[in-house]
Amino acid sequence: MKRRWNRLAAAGMAAVMAAALTGGCGKRATPENLLEDMQKNMDRIESFEGNLAMAVEMSDGTDSLAFHMDMDMGATEDPGAVYGKGNVAMNMSGTNIGTEMELYQVTEDGESVTYVLVDNMWSRTASEDDGMNLGADITGDIGDYAELFEMARSTVDVNGKECFEMTGDIGGEAIAGILGDGLESMTGLSLDEETLADVKIPCTIDIYRESILPARFFIDMSDIIDTIVDVSSAGVSVSECSIEVTYLDFDSLDTIEVPREAVEATEDISPDSYADYEENIFGDLDAGADPVEPADSLSRVWETYTVQINDKVLALPCSIEEMRAAGLEMDTEYTPDNYVVNAGDYELAWFEDADGNSVMADMVNMTSDPMEIRNCQVGGISVYDYDVESGALVVILPGGVQIGTHIDDVLSAYGDADDSYDGDYSNSYYWNGQGDNYYDGCSVDTDPETDRVISMSISHYE
Repeated sequence: MKRRWNRLAAAGMAAVMAAALTGGCGKRATPENLLEDMQKNMDRIESFEGNLAMAVEMSDGTDSLAFHMDMDMGATEDPGAVYGKGNVAMNMSGTNIGTEMELYQVTEDGESVTYVLVDNMWSRTASEDDGMNLGADITGDIGDYAELFEMARSTVDVNGKECFEMTGDIGGEAIAGILGDGLESMTGLSLDEETLADVKIPCTIDIYRESILPARFFIDMSDIIDTIVDVSSAGVSVSECSIEVTYLDFDSLDTIEVPREAVEATEDISPDSYADYEENIFGDLDAGADPVEPADSLSRVWETYTVQINDKVLALPCSIEEMRAAGLEMDTEYTPDNYVVNAGDYELAWFEDADGNSVMADMVNMTSDPMEIRNCQVGGISVYDYDVESGALVVILPGGVQIGTHIDDVLSAYGDADDSYDGDYSNSYYWNGQGDNYYDGCSVDTDPETDRVISMSISHYE
């Protein structure tokens, strides 16, 4: 799961970087004069450096999700280039997942090329080069909406310097004109005036008093995010959704160079590489890969709550020591081993082999007192197709069910599912335990095109 999230996070980070560069901020200090002068001054700027921060927090009443990004960033106009370095972090109901990230966007042979480093892996994408103009790209059309802003009664401090501050609620035409491209890149949705006619985005712009250049740009989308992505229909409420760009220095960045290791790591990547990658991963599954023969001691009945990992058969709940005997160690980078699990609760952790292949585990504390996760039991095991794609890690559920098993064979082994759901990207099947424990159960997800298992889980807490 974490690797799939990291791949998506790479794309999301690149989109947010683009949003920051294309959305942007920006006599007597009035919004009209300041924004006009800021735009003129930005037209003469050849480079800048700053920081981009994004925060999203949401909950469905039971589980919570928080996403935070903090990136140092910079851009040059001639040649047009962008860089970003920092980290992204996600907290899912108390479980922290994070990774360092690095991004470079440059022009190569008439194309705009983006290099992204995430989870120690470089990727490269290319698109048509539209050129870069720092003044226009950063400040956008915000000067056309100066009447929406009011000056603060006093100046503020940004980066140790005095700044003018103005605030306003941007809505309708202004939102689509100023933020449309950036938000569309993040959400994948087309944002037009009709969609956003009745919404308002609180916006704050700080401008350095001495240089009349942008200092900070902040937008709060917490109240309008449901208009964009309709999260409330899924029972999800958003408590925070904000983007903040701080400009720290101008014309001190001479050039932006892509690290040699990024170029070397991606020099053999072609436009068809991802398609080839998918075919390499899923080709055998589509054709019906030969299953791994399960151990004789692995039960055929799923309600025995057994699972085979490599050559060991484990009965849930099991101990960390038993996972270690099967060749897996808990990844304490994502879940520290002294993390405290509340009484009667569970937290997620990942167990990896020496090659980085992993399974996700429910670490359960069924006692009456809080307990460090290192002392908890493994009450559930989940595995995804990409976890076992190399073939080095073997995970088999009772009855020989494993990644690549046809759903007909699963139903033959387990009987009709207690519940099922057909989706666009996967079909899900659930079997519930007969006891009083809500968490006892088994599930598989299948590819709608091949009807073969692409993920599976089994859990038994006590």
